[in-house]
Amino acid sequence: MPQRAGVVTLPADFVAREGNLPRHCARHGLPAVRQHDFLLQSKVKIEGNRFLQVGGRGVLGMAERLDQHGRKVRVAEVKGWPLCRRCVRTRALWLTVAATLFFGGLAAFAGSLIAAAVTDGMPWLAGVAVAGFALLPLSAFPFVLGSIPRLTGAETSPDGASVIIKNPSRAFTAELPRS
Repeated sequence: MPQRAGVVTLPADFVAREGNLPRHCARHGLPAVRQHDFLLQSKVKIEGNRFLQVGGRGVLGMAERLDQHGRKVRVAEVKGWPLCRRCVRTRALWLTVAATLFFGGLAAFAGSLIAAAVTDGMPWLAGVAVAGFALLPLSAFPFVLGSIPRLTGAETSPDGASVIIKNPSRAFTAELPRS
């Protein structure tokens, strides 16, 4: 497999077949306790300035950017990515925090609106509604911290032909086939 210092590049068809990946975590080098299947999406650079495009900031400009994104994005399928106990625990922790913030914020927001509709003279419920509403978008941050691409350190090449792993562990790279 092609390798640079601190970077390993694996062909997309190699990682798409079950059982091809090592049995050690790419991040920590610990033995895998779980394998995870997922899709990796390439990062897309949209051309032009979003404020100076034909459609400007309106619906047409957004549609043009979405069309450009849809034409350029590439997806690589990954089967059986090794996750160690530490990665599984980290993922579970961040996803629990994200769910708590999201559903707690939703309950606070909806509950305060319902309580305000049924009762009179409770102005502090507006503060609860605002706080609950603020928690909803904040839940995205721990969700990203618990995402598989962030945990694995992997990303898809712009053409979608390979998966790039930055700073993989020695145990992970030692189990990869040499080309």
